[in-house]
Order: sequence, then C-alpha cells, then structure tokens
Amino acid sequence: MIIPCRNIWDTRIQCVCGIVLAREGSQTDAWACGNYGQVSLDPPRIIVNPNRLYPIEMMLRRTRRFSLNVMPASAREEVLRFMRLRRREPRKIELMGWGTKGAHGVPFLPNALRSVFCEIEEILETGDHTVMIGRVLESRSHAAQSASPPLMSREVFGGGTTPLRRHFRKALVASGFLDVVRSVWYKRRPLPAPDLPGTTYQIGGQTDDEVRQIMSYGGFDHSRRLQAPPKPIKPKRPVAVCVVGTRWGAFHCQLVREADPSARLFVCGREPERTRRLATNVRAEDCFIGLDAALQDKRVEAVVLALPAHDHRTAAEMALAAGKHVLVEKPIAPTLEDADAMIDAAHRFGRVLMVAEDMHFRPAVSLVQHRIDAGDIGEPLHLLMHTGAINRPQGWVADRSKLGGGVFMDIGVHYVRALRLLLGEPDDVSVFPGMQINTKMTGEDSLQAVFGSRYGWQAHLLTTWSSNFGILPDIILMGESGTFHLWPGRRHVDYYPAAPRWPTQVISYVRPYSLQARLMRPSFQRVRLSLGKDAATGYLGEMREFLATIANESAPVSDAEDARRDLEIVLTVYRALASGVKTAVPEIRDSPSWATSVCEV
Repeated sequence: MIIPCRNIWDTRIQCVCGIVLAREGSQTDAWACGNYGQVSLDPPRIIVNPNRLYPIEMMLRRTRRFSLNVMPASAREEVLRFMRLRRREPRKIELMGWGTKGAHGVPFLPNALRSVFCEIEEILETGDHTVMIGRVLESRSHAAQSASPPLMSREVFGGGTTPLRRHFRKALVASGFLDVVRSVWYKRRPLPAPDLPGTTYQIGGQTDDEVRQIMSYGGFDHSRRLQAPPKPIKPKRPVAVCVVGTRWGAFHCQLVREADPSARLFVCGREPERTRRLATNVRAEDCFIGLDAALQDKRVEAVVLALPAHDHRTAAEMALAAGKHVLVEKPIAPTLEDADAMIDAAHRFGRVLMVAEDMHFRPAVSLVQHRIDAGDIGEPLHLLMHTGAINRPQGWVADRSKLGGGVFMDIGVHYVRALRLLLGEPDDVSVFPGMQINTKMTGEDSLQAVFGSRYGWQAHLLTTWSSNFGILPDIILMGESGTFHLWPGRRHVDYYPAAPRWPTQVISYVRPYSLQARLMRPSFQRVRLSLGKDAATGYLGEMREFLATIANESAPVSDAEDARRDLEIVLTVYRALASGVKTAVPEIRDSPSWATSVCEV
C-alpha cells in the first residue's frame, strides 16, 4: 500500500547513527546525527546538518572542526540514553561517562566504530537546520569495535523500538495484514492532502523568529552549580561529638545515635537538671553545663550547635578556636558578616564547618536531580514549593533582630537550597507578603517569593506560619517532558511523563467523550518511584556526612560556603520585600581555594 509522506521523517532519509563532537575552550558538546552523507571523494568531504536549537550548531560555526563518530550496533541503549538528555545540558559527556580523547583539535569517542575528523569548509543557511560541509582530515577505525555492525538510525531515532515490536511489525507487513487494516481505516477516515513542508514545520520546525526566541535563553543552561551528594560513606572510626543545646539538640542526639551507634556522644546545656536528664535519655558518655566546659574537654572532637541563630557566630568561633569541628544549625547566621567570620575562623584553625541543611541530603531531591540529568522532564520550566503550617513562635524565633527575619529565614532557607539543587542559581526575585496574622512576632509570618533566571526557568516559594496546606507535595517540578511530585516525609516520588502512558492512550479511544471523561484518571499517568530504604528526610544523611568528614579527614560534600549562599539569597528576598520591586540576586562568588579542602586534623 502506497502512502504519501506526511513529514520529512517519513522519507526515511536517516541511515547510520553517528555522534558529532566539538569543543570550544573547556566546553565539549555532542549531538546525535542520523542523516550525514558523503559529498565528494577527492578530496573526501561529508555533510552534516545540525539543528540551530542545539548549542553545538553555534560551536561548529565558531570552531569549524568536529569529529563524526559512527556508533556500533552494540551501543544502541547507550545512544538512546544520550538522546534523552536535555538539549541545553552542558555536561552531556560527563553524564554519559564517555572517556573522550582528542585529535586534530577536537574530541572523539574511542568506543565508536570509526571516527571521522573534519574541518568545515562551507556553511549553508537552510532554515532551522544548518548544512555544513566538512573536509575529512582523517578517518580512524577503532579495532575494539571492528566486528560490530553499525547502529542504524531507525533503531534509535523516534525513541527506538524493542526487538519484539520490530519482529511483530515485520510479520504484519510481510503478511499483508497491516495494509488491510490501513486500507479499511483510511476508507473510514480519509487522509488529508499531504503537505510535507507544513506538517514538518508543525511537528518540529521553527522559523528564524522562533529560533531567536528559543535561543534567547541561552544554548546551555549553566545555572546549576550544586550537585546532589552520593550516599554518605561510613566513618572509619567513632567520633566524639558533643551536642550543644537541649531542646532541638535532643533531636540531634538521636541522629548521632542512629548515624553511628559507636560514636561517643556528649551533651551540653545551660540548665543542669534538663541537661542531665537528656544525657541519661540518650545514653551520653558525659554532660557539660556551659559551652566553655565542653570546649575545654579533650575528649570532645566536634560539636553540634543547636542554638539560636544570633548565637551561632560566637559559639562557632569559640569552638573552632578550641580545635573542635562544628556542625551548626541553619541558617548559618543572621547576617553575611557573621557567616564570613565563621568561615574565616574555620580556615584559620583548620577545622570542618558544616551547616545542618538537611535538604541537601534529602533522598527525594537527589533522585529527582539525577532524573533531570537523565532527561526525564526535558528542559525544566517551573518549580512550585510551599512549606509551613499554623505556628505561633515565641522567644528568639519571634524576634526578627535575633533570627534575621521571619518564616522565610527560618524554613524558607531549606527550599532555597532545593531550588539551587534542582534548577540552579536565580538571577532575580519578586516578593509578595501576605496578611500578617501573628502580630506578636516582629518578622513576617507569611511570604511568597518568585525567582527568575536568564535561562528561562521560574521558581515560586510560599512560606507561611498562618495556614495549613493539607496533604500536598511540598515540591512540584515541571518540565516540557514531565513533572515530579516530591512528598514530605514519604519514601517515594511521583513522576508524570508528558507523553501518554498506555492506559491513557487506550482510554483516549473510548467514545462517547462523556464516558471517556468518567474513565480517565490522573493516576493513570503516574509512575511511582520508590526511594527504597532511604530515609524520607535528609537529617540522617546530613549527620552521617558530618561524622564521616571528621573520621575520614575528607572535605564535606556541602560546606559552609553553600550555606552562606543560601543566606545571601534569603537576604535578597528581604531587600526585595523592603523595596517592593524585583531585585537582582548577587552573582555567586567563587569559593576560596581553602573552602573545598580540609586541613590536617
């Protein structure tokens, strides 16, 4: 049965799959090419036509050199995984684990069948794809893959198909059954007149104005600086740690016991009776009344400061000067001046300074970051976060001069870290305060912040102590290809792909539409991703990292500079609140060379 081509992909012009690599400065990029070809034999030339939406297109224009790597059939799953990476991902090579080598000024893949090195001689402007003709400098075969056939483009482009589906389709075509079904179907629903250019444009084409609009947000998205940590390693030896503070400190005592049952635990407080009672309950080795007593004891290696925010600087500087490692509660301090003094003290005395930011170690956040890297949601677009509950804080938490702010300083700082882990560094923020319900506190009890990025994404964060949210995910991340729901206190993440799953596809054929609407459920699109035995929060991982950093004499995966940046963003939110206008977030400062190393213990 003859069916006219509806779009350019129906022409089946793709042949052997290749990966084009180019490098500009320290940036390497790659692109899967399925329709390259030979232009001439003497001298040998080949033609490629990169999409103008991909950053490698501009890289090729500027550098004028590339390698075309013909992939073996055995690399099918690897190429499929590569093609799922998002278009603006700047770390494609790193995420794929490709050990590239270099020749003729360009990288190449030594695990390819053949690498063809080219210098671009001519560039033809041909719409949303650019035709580039390259003269072959060298064609190098790789003996390790010489016995493998090449990977055909039809095996990967369009998502590829499983062997079972390919054999099934082949049987349908050979038997003529597929033609019979099509003829019956097209008699009932005749095909519209073919319009190859128009249909191709609607499916995947762009005008020059559309290309400029899309590329105005940048070829690469370099906004994300933080990486989710690997699973914490075990301490090589027990660490002697003293928890300072007997209220929230009681929770930290439990974390120490769970993170490493062999750790030597001490407790420090101001109230003798309360301190001794807590020490007995957590089976502490000893207890101290007053911080000075704890810091003078040579048995203590490290302290956990579960203290009011305005006391962080003084206590941390005392502990570091006494040679103790420090884990301090968030926020690191109420002001950047205090934070910088603490970081400087850690450097001068050669001790670890970590901030208890559990969001950095939350397993759900780590999982979603890895799935973003894998391309599950395509380009991230919107991040919706909310946190809080009805709360009437008292004491220092209700005093803005001591906490440094209100609800946004106390709990919003956690979600600023989530923003940085999932999307990246924001460029600006607009703030919308809510009605103040608790007039007994001097800080705000409700505040919304909307962060923007020059790379095109947005993040909305609502913090409140004046209302309840009910049962809702606290983080929703939406992209062009899917959405993630992260639930507080649960050991799973929900993923909703944009492409219809099979239950949704089947029900979409149900008629009448009223019956289809009754049958359709949002849960049919849900893919539930289990976190396994991992904890539902990041508190335990945070404590394990602190103990392992000390015992193993290693650098922490998240240092005090990260917490300082969180504070800097929170303080920018307060500046925007005071001014009432969109406010630029300061550029992230490069960490000092000493900030990523740990001195000899």
